[in-house]
Amino acid sequence: MYTAGTVGSKQGTTMRLDEFATMRSLEETHWWFVGRRSLLREVLCRLRLRNALILDAGCGTGYAGRELRRAGTVVGLDICREVLGKSAAGGSETPGNEPYPVLNCVALIEDAPFPGGTFDLVVALDLLEHIEDDAAALREICRVMKPGGYVLIAVPACPGLWSHHDEVLGHRRRYTIQQVVRKSRAAGLAPIRASHFVTGVFPLAALYRILRKSAPANRRSDLSAVPEPLNSLLASLLRIESSVLFRICLPFGLSVVLLARKDA
Repeated sequence: MYTAGTVGSKQGTTMRLDEFATMRSLEETHWWFVGRRSLLREVLCRLRLRNALILDAGCGTGYAGRELRRAGTVVGLDICREVLGKSAAGGSETPGNEPYPVLNCVALIEDAPFPGGTFDLVVALDLLEHIEDDAAALREICRVMKPGGYVLIAVPACPGLWSHHDEVLGHRRRYTIQQVVRKSRAAGLAPIRASHFVTGVFPLAALYRILRKSAPANRRSDLSAVPEPLNSLLASLLRIESSVLFRICLPFGLSVVLLARKDA
């Protein structure tokens, strides 16, 4: 059953709408979202997709789609109509290089309303941790991918860092790299690169989460505005991580990132 003020899934309530409002207010400049967009740009550059059909699964406010549409038409899928695609960050356009459109679809990724073999690329950023049966979601992602198509997954890392932040955001779990690789293979995907991400800030973030475990529960997530120049420094660190992620595996981080392929 869905609860007022939350974003639901087939299995139960997940993320509160006020947290989406916070995301919308921060996604244009906050280091976390800058890092996610840097990761997307690096992946698109490496895959060299053109005129592609891309699924932004669990798109939320749509910040990822505004980056992805440079490579093709984007379908943003989310269960919550109230937040779907309402991004504060607009895609920059230059004459003669206008981005492709972004289309919205209200649906569950576990029951995606698309024929098999539809998408050249599926992006699932911070989605699987919200889903009780993440294995079923991965199988459905594989089903809607074209043979030879790609999927980019990002999930929260390090189960030992579970905190009230995860509970407020409606997470069901945090992952290890081994878990993500194993589950993706079981779904029929062939991993190309699996690595940690958000490595530079990990020591301080881990210490903060550990110390907060003994403090009274906070009714909000840890996502909040960061003062300059710290925000710019953290954003720069994630740009660097994005640029090296596909050459070296980062040993630890707040996220696990997986790029995988559906074999032809």
